[in-house]
Amino acid sequence: MLRNIWLVTLRECRRILADRRLLVVMLGIPLLYATFLNIMYIKGVVNHIPTAVYDSSGTALSRAAIQAFHDSQRFNIETTVSSEAEMRRALGTKEVQVAVVIPKDYARDIKRGEGSKILVAVNGTNFLYSNAVLSSAGQIVGTISAATEVTTLEGSGYLPDKARNLAGPVQLATRVWYNPYFNYPNFLMLGLVGAVIQQVLLLYVAIAITKEKEEGTLKELIAKQYSAAQVVMGKTIPYFLFNFITMNIVLAECYYLFKIPFNGSIGNLLLLEVIFLGAITALGILLSVICRNQLEATQLAMLFALPSFLFSGYTWPLDAMPAVAKGIAAVMPLTYFVTNLRDIALMDLQLPVMMKDIMILGAMNLVLLPAAILIFGKQYQRFLH
Repeated sequence: MLRNIWLVTLRECRRILADRRLLVVMLGIPLLYATFLNIMYIKGVVNHIPTAVYDSSGTALSRAAIQAFHDSQRFNIETTVSSEAEMRRALGTKEVQVAVVIPKDYARDIKRGEGSKILVAVNGTNFLYSNAVLSSAGQIVGTISAATEVTTLEGSGYLPDKARNLAGPVQLATRVWYNPYFNYPNFLMLGLVGAVIQQVLLLYVAIAITKEKEEGTLKELIAKQYSAAQVVMGKTIPYFLFNFITMNIVLAECYYLFKIPFNGSIGNLLLLEVIFLGAITALGILLSVICRNQLEATQLAMLFALPSFLFSGYTWPLDAMPAVAKGIAAVMPLTYFVTNLRDIALMDLQLPVMMKDIMILGAMNLVLLPAAILIFGKQYQRFLH
């Protein structure tokens, strides 16, 4: 019995070694994914977070506080605003992720010994940004507080050692917008919905034409004198419609049953869904056209779909990725969908803010679908003869 098992084992090993494609999948793909993931996380921390400053004090003390944030690697001060309305606009349009606010009476209150606060407002839709911001802001404000009190007390005649013991006039006030309680399902669930819909759609569209080629049923379509373009479009439309309906049923479930908030525009949501599902459907039908059989199409669809969520910037910010990882993310439709989906729901993201991403998805539609029709048209001609 054991001898027979051993002989079958040897036979299967020879078959594996003879199948180059299987060897690539078994050995190369895990190595490739591990390399990509390590490259994606190579920086290890989220730094240079886009930051706005609202300094309504305009004093030497407030400028010193701002300089402390500027000197930190965590914050990248990109703009200065002059009103709370401007600050809200900068956060609401994702121009910045953080706003540092110095109150008007900051210097006066400190000099009077009454103490003051520095407000840090952060976009809470992404945990990695908000956690990094709050942690670093606390350290920076603590340092500012100590330095400010030491200077003030020394100027009042206290010895340095005594002054250090009395340090602490500046406090940190925080305001987390759009996800104030750091609700984890609010952060994660919508992105997972987008990833699952992509996976299902891509897998089934990818075998839509290869199945016909394998089973020899394309002759039925040829006999009815359907053109290549008509076949491709007729294959894609049902998958697009079914997944469009499915996505909205799932999102409705998230909203009504699991209480994921939705604060945005239904119109913006539907536009984003249509353009994204169109891109995924076009990609799937292209895979179906270029692959020789269902197994090959399924393998390619899986290889594309598996890393796309990680590289989408949904969990680990794109700004914290190296150029290679950003390049990978740039060719994946999910990159332009999931973050916008979450931000529409949580922060009422407006159409102009996500227009660039919608245009990129639109360009994918305009390139991938005609390419699939063109390639299939050449294959179709061979079936005609």
